[in-house]
Amino acid sequence: MTYRDLDIRLIRALQKDARRSNRQLAEELGVAASTVGHRLKHLEESGVIQGYRPMVDYRALGLGLVAITRIKARGEALGNVIKSLIEHPHLTHVYEITGEFDVMVIGRFADESQMNREIKSMLGLPGIEGTNTSVVLDAPKEQLDVELPIA
Repeated sequence: MTYRDLDIRLIRALQKDARRSNRQLAEELGVAASTVGHRLKHLEESGVIQGYRPMVDYRALGLGLVAITRIKARGEALGNVIKSLIEHPHLTHVYEITGEFDVMVIGRFADESQMNREIKSMLGLPGIEGTNTSVVLDAPKEQLDVELPIA
């Protein structure tokens, strides 16, 4: 097995449960715990693994409304618009996109009232020419992780 294959198998194992010890991971992967420790250190130092975070059920915390907003911005203002959007606490994703709109954001809100306040706040940013917002009715799949192939 190559280091790349081991790294991918290690990442997959961490995606399932990042709270396991190096020893537990080593047992699952069939390698020494010291090997797991060295590979984790390498993946962290190279920026592949950027942290360990809990998977949060935002609906259980009262943030069940998800909205996707597409934004048109004046060309020269796009950089500043993106910088401002990054600072919005309810936005979980900010993407620069191609097509009719320039930016797409995804946000989580407690209710329609909070969503409206945030969207109006975005509309007030200099350089924003218009928005189009869709409310998510159902999320049959919400997943940040991508299954990585092993060679």
